[in-house]
Amino acid sequence: MDNPSNKTIETYRQNFDKYVERTPRQIEGEFKAWIDSFLSHIPQGGAILEIGSAAGRDARYFAEKGYKVLATDIIPQALEKLATEGFETSEFDFRDAPKPEWTDKFDGFFANAVLLHAPPDVFESALRNVALILKQNGVAAFSLKTGEGEEISLEKMDAPRYFRYHTEPEIREILSKLPFEIISSTSIADDGKWLHVVMKVKK
Repeated sequence: MDNPSNKTIETYRQNFDKYVERTPRQIEGEFKAWIDSFLSHIPQGGAILEIGSAAGRDARYFAEKGYKVLATDIIPQALEKLATEGFETSEFDFRDAPKPEWTDKFDGFFANAVLLHAPPDVFESALRNVALILKQNGVAAFSLKTGEGEEISLEKMDAPRYFRYHTEPEIREILSKLPFEIISSTSIADDGKWLHVVMKVKK
């Protein structure tokens, strides 16, 4: 198998329409409660950086609530679609350092079902980079699938994607070494087990 991260990106690039088609289009239930909790800690009209914006469902929700959104993705089709809707967009790979102009610029950071594709050597550095782009008292939210270990899965996309699973105690331990204070950490069960985290940067 090729580099698992590169293979995952290629799967999204080749199957973007399938991903959009098979992803829920509504924001509801415990997922909505998590997003609303995240937004409750951000000033009205504040700036949010989202990574992995995909078809724009969550970015659209933020914008409808009056927030400024920078929608990022690594998939060209996603950025093209988001741009046609009027979103400010930027290509970004979470394995890379944030762009210098993003330093201390955002009130919020959001990553739904994105960092679960980060191998162990990338995951902590990606979280550390979040602190760089947030203003003082900025808030971040991200979701992961709970469990242990890692795997290449064909689920949902019928093509290989890399997943790294985490336990809640493991995430709390990682975050204790980083400049964040956990606001909430909630496990929910729907079609799988998810961990939803909201945290505040300490500067």
